[in-house]
Amino acid sequence: MDQPSIAIFSGPNATIANSPPLVTSNKSRLPGERKIPGRYDHLVPQLLYESVTVKIRKFTAHPLEKDASEVYHDDGKEYYEVTLAPEDGPYLLPYMARRKDGSKSGVPFEASDMWNPILGFGGRQFFYPDASRIFEDIDRTISGRSADGEGSTLDRKGVQFDFVRVLPPGGYTKKGEIAGVDYFPYRPEPIAKIIRAQDLARAANLVQSSLGSGKYRGGIWLDGSPQLEESMYWLSLLVDTNLPIAGIAAQRPHGELSNDGDRNILDAVDYVLSGAGDGLGAVGIQDQVIFASREFKKADARPGNYKVTGGHGGILGSVKDGVTIWYKPNYKHTHASDVNLQKLPKSVTLSDGSEYMTKNPDGSLIPERIPRVRIIKYASYSQETESDDPSHETDIMGWIDESLRDQASESEKVPKLHGLVFEGLSPYAVGGQSHYKALSCVAASGIPVVRVGRSDPGGRVITDPRDLTIEGSNLDSTKARLLLIATMLKLGGFPRSKNPLNPSNEERNQITSKAAEFQKIFETH
Repeated sequence: MDQPSIAIFSGPNATIANSPPLVTSNKSRLPGERKIPGRYDHLVPQLLYESVTVKIRKFTAHPLEKDASEVYHDDGKEYYEVTLAPEDGPYLLPYMARRKDGSKSGVPFEASDMWNPILGFGGRQFFYPDASRIFEDIDRTISGRSADGEGSTLDRKGVQFDFVRVLPPGGYTKKGEIAGVDYFPYRPEPIAKIIRAQDLARAANLVQSSLGSGKYRGGIWLDGSPQLEESMYWLSLLVDTNLPIAGIAAQRPHGELSNDGDRNILDAVDYVLSGAGDGLGAVGIQDQVIFASREFKKADARPGNYKVTGGHGGILGSVKDGVTIWYKPNYKHTHASDVNLQKLPKSVTLSDGSEYMTKNPDGSLIPERIPRVRIIKYASYSQETESDDPSHETDIMGWIDESLRDQASESEKVPKLHGLVFEGLSPYAVGGQSHYKALSCVAASGIPVVRVGRSDPGGRVITDPRDLTIEGSNLDSTKARLLLIATMLKLGGFPRSKNPLNPSNEERNQITSKAAEFQKIFETH
């Protein structure tokens, strides 16, 4: 039987694919230079340049080894002699590198370099360009041995891993890769780069083409912990596959004390190989818990603090002494999704009635055609006057002006599809009368509007078929934004009224009819 393969997708800003700064060892520091305080010098996994024979003192692997010396073979020596070779893989060794500064010996690398603009904020990346080195370190037990005390934890799974750079956190500048375009780190903070709306297309296209190739048993997506929830919901909506997709993150970088990412990687591999995730769509796996992507949410920057939203479940299973699935999602996803890549048309109708191409001839999404969707939030006691004049809602009305300017632009790089998510009171998804009138004006301007409850909604928004807007069920605003983007790629925009502040009855009927098509998707995804 052929060896199974798993695609390991590198996503952006991923702490799980990051490492602590590389700081020069005390063994490489000269007299008069700062010494790193503490009992021991730190070690960093590195490859040997050539083979070396070392002597290891016996009975030093555990405090009680000598107490059981009678069970040990005695060869008359007080040490073990072993040859270490480059092909063994990384060993934990002192970090001897020094920074070039024009002097004869250079200066030590320091963590503070990352905050120094004169040094180009360190001039180095600590994010990995893909996960291959992380997998190698896990197999070498750099971060910890397996439960049976042995190594090669991943290699012994009998699976091949292919490392796919989708939106990686680290990049090869010598090959011309550009931060913010080809790779997306979040540290050093002064030069951090975040993903863009158009990168949704890149993610969906590459994951779809990979999992649709027939080569893989499933996929594992590595992402930044705050945005993993959005990436997984997007993949669950867009990727047409029955294969499992597991999204994982970490609260602490690879190689840092008590990093959680390595264990999440192992659990995700077990999940994919178990077959229990087939047909479940994209899920999040964190701290041995399997989350449905639709309800998955990060609550705090510490292990164990992912939670579910929506008020009605969202934990599907666990990874503990095997993979157990307790519940299955009832909403549409991946192969059953009405907005997956295979079911999206190549073009949609804009609000002015023109056709708008959203796909390339090969069926992949055009990144520049990803709809622009703005999130606007209402808070109690925020209305500044007693007037219900919609013009006072400048953030909402301003989005109409910006959207219409984009739609009139002749640039191929400016999206023509626009939407709005309004986060109102829970569970009613409303603001004041001025907000209601402004949102109706947005919808009558050809811009689909979704209303959701604020923060972590616990129940669905009641659907009103007479309203010009779409009710967002129990989705939070960030998930509603992704579903609106996907739905606009299928259904286009709303019909535009001649006078958006006062549409005719016929125009209102046209808008509510179109909104009902959107509503059907929002009730089932």
